[in-house]
This record gives sequence, C-alpha cells and structure tokens, in this order.
Amino acid sequence: MLFDKKKAFFGLIIAGGAGAILFPLAIYFVGLAVAPPMPAPAQTSIPPLLADAIWARADGGTATALTPISHLSMAKFAACVAYEDFQDASPGDAQRIANCREYMPALLGIEYLSREHMRAANLETGFGEGLARLSTTVWITHAWSKADFLNTVAERGEFGAGLRGYETASQHYFGRPAAELTLPQAALLAAFIGDRNTVFDPWCGRAGAVTFRSRILQRMRDNNAIDEAAFKVANVVDLGLGSLPAGHPPCSG
Repeated sequence: MLFDKKKAFFGLIIAGGAGAILFPLAIYFVGLAVAPPMPAPAQTSIPPLLADAIWARADGGTATALTPISHLSMAKFAACVAYEDFQDASPGDAQRIANCREYMPALLGIEYLSREHMRAANLETGFGEGLARLSTTVWITHAWSKADFLNTVAERGEFGAGLRGYETASQHYFGRPAAELTLPQAALLAAFIGDRNTVFDPWCGRAGAVTFRSRILQRMRDNNAIDEAAFKVANVVDLGLGSLPAGHPPCSG
C-alpha cells in the first residue's frame, strides 16, 4: 500500500509538471489557429537614432536582441517581479516590471504591435482576439530579430491620431525626413507611438511634449544609447517642431 501511495504521489507530480508545460502550449496553438496570418516584418531599415529611441519607447532596456517567450523566460520574469515586489512596498507595478525588463525586453512594444495586427485584421475585441494577440506576441519573439521589430513598429505604428508610419510622422511634426532628425526630435517622435489622444499636441501643449520627450531620453541614457552629456543637451533644447500643419486649429490661450 505504501508503495502505491508513493507511486500515486510521484504520478501527480509528473502529471502536474506535464500539465504546466502542455497547457500553455495548447493555448498558444489554439491562439495561432484563430489568429490572422502572422505578420511579415518590414524590409526598410530605419535610422539608427530613431531605432534607439523606439527601443527605449518599447522598454527594451540594454538588451541587444528579443528574448523568445518560453516557460523559462516567463519563470525568470515572474521570479524577478516577485523579488522586486518583496523589496518594494510602494503601490503600482510599472517600476517593478521595468526593473525586470531584461527577461522580457521590449514586451511593451511587441504587445502593441500585436494589437495593431489584430486591428488591421478587423478582429473584434474578445476572448478569441485575446488568444490570437497572445500567440502573435509569443510568435514574434521567436521569429523576428530586434531590427525586424524596430523597422516594423516604425513603419506600421501610429504616431498620434491618424499618423501611421515614421516618415509621414516625421514630415508632419518636423517638416523633414526621418534620416535628418536630431536626437531630441527622434526621442519626441518615438514618444508619440501608440498615442491616439488628440489632446497630445506638441504645438499647443509644449510642456507635455517636453515631459514625454524627456522620458524617452532618460530611457535612452539608461540603455547606454546616449551618454549623460548628450542627454543633458537634448533634454533642454527647443522641440524643433515644423510649421503648424495646414488645417490645424489655432491653439487656445
């Protein structure tokens, strides 16, 4: 009888371990089945300065590559967040998650790209869309390089309401091609990614634009993409905006 109990105990452990491995895989493949065809990465390389700014916007940290999402990477990420949670009693998860970005670099940006892919396929928000978005996010981390991700976000991302693509946005905000953007301009352009709020208007809300730009510059400094001297200069210069676009309503006040 004792031997049978031991067999049952170890059988439960093995079954539990197998379930922990197989269940996420099942969810992944179900998500792939209901997802639209996986996106192809953009082929046009973006300027290095803008690439560094977008990587900072995506919360990529100092990583030089995407980390494939797997059982191991998820376990490391969860353990890191748990440790940070134990060390920090302040409310909110943003900083704790940021401190663990090395285990899931640019996850914020990859999730954004997956959402945009679902929108382009006209999938309604719901359980199936959520599964498809999850599986697409995981797939991108396995199939794409860091350059693929950055080029695609730049080409297909929304830089404020109605502005899709980095070249269109660069001309709109600064009146120049993206290859000619300065460091502070590239940081400000990256800050717009994913923003559909028309209130975020750099011409009429310069103080807010400076704040958003500063966040990107700080991340670029933390990522070692720029040094302290470059950060200090870029953080205080004028926004460098182009002329007010035709049809833009006048700023109140």
